Amino acid sequence: MKLTDKLRRFAAEPKSAQTQEQTADLAFLQGQVVTNPFGSYYLIERTFALADRHGHLQLGQILEINPPNLALAAKDEAVNQLQLEQTLFFDTETTGLAGGTGTLAFLVGVGFISGDQFVVRQYLMRDYHEEAAMLYDIYRLVQDFTVLVSYNGKSFDWPLLKDRFILARFEPLCKRWVHLDLLYPARRLWRETLPDCSLHTIEQYVLKVVREQDIPGSEVPQRYFDFVRTKRGELLGDVIAHNRSDILSLAALMAQIDQIVARSAAELDSGALCSALAKLYLEHKQWDQAAEYLHQAVQLAESRASRLDSLSKLALIYRRQQRWEQATGIWRFLAEENGDIQSCEELAKYYEHVRKDFVKAKQAATSGLAMALSRDRRLVPAFEYRLERLERKLLKQQALSS
Repeated sequence: MKLTDKLRRFAAEPKSAQTQEQTADLAFLQGQVVTNPFGSYYLIERTFALADRHGHLQLGQILEINPPNLALAAKDEAVNQLQLEQTLFFDTETTGLAGGTGTLAFLVGVGFISGDQFVVRQYLMRDYHEEAAMLYDIYRLVQDFTVLVSYNGKSFDWPLLKDRFILARFEPLCKRWVHLDLLYPARRLWRETLPDCSLHTIEQYVLKVVREQDIPGSEVPQRYFDFVRTKRGELLGDVIAHNRSDILSLAALMAQIDQIVARSAAELDSGALCSALAKLYLEHKQWDQAAEYLHQAVQLAESRASRLDSLSKLALIYRRQQRWEQATGIWRFLAEENGDIQSCEELAKYYEHVRKDFVKAKQAATSGLAMALSRDRRLVPAFEYRLERLERKLLKQQALSS
């Protein structure tokens, strides 16, 4: 925990019995006080019709999700097991962003499908002594689900909650969850086109969510410290709304990612998205699908560099599929029109090992050596070695023919 966070918490702690007995007015949040064996805390619950929109998507579109699409984007085969009725979306608001035992989750929001509604519950500890009571009901709730969905939750929110469960001396969690952290597929799809991949940015550019008078995440801890000190409930209004919107965005984003992966290359209008999907299929060795998206990426490329990169990857797929005519056509274009050194090397390999045309192989290797000498001398030894070998093969071929 950072020193500044420690000082803020110290300033927020009650200084007298009178302050301890002071009760915050949270009636405007329309929640209720919940009591369990560990004490009490404040619970807020809202329900949303599946026809309700968040951004440009209806919440009910998560019912149409095809888990293999999400598994592909997440690069996690376990996501194939996703069952929506067993899925819990969650997000925390904390007293600091550094993590560690000094950081507390003072507000935990969760969302799930219940019948024909999407339910958002927000667990709030009104003061530090309410943490165990709040955590206890969250601890019990998560065990009713098999899938967790978060945004950066694998590295922050979920480890934080598990640490707090341990510090509260609850029984160790033995259950294993499928955890879909949407940060990673979001990065794979949009990192080349967006300023960053924060959830706020994804909301703005991808989900078309407009937040009015939203509080920046960096200001949330101080709001809570001020609330604990003053018991002014209105300090938390923006924080509660911020957290609730985060939960709704998780559901909308999961549906959005599924829809994008489900689209064929011809249905996409972004070269960057086509390239990102092609990369996913390449990593899964699904060559035909990768080639389809790369071909479209070439057509939709937003820049010359993007187009050449997609062409280069497409040629490598054709090489793997032994579609030599298509592959060599791309390599010749890249080598002759764009001075691509790797394409010269690929042409030299093709003519030497596939066609056994050592003359053309030498020509390609010579071109590659000339480019390497002027632009990347690290590649010179490999081209020199290749040319020496080709010279020996040509001499041998000439001797056999004479």
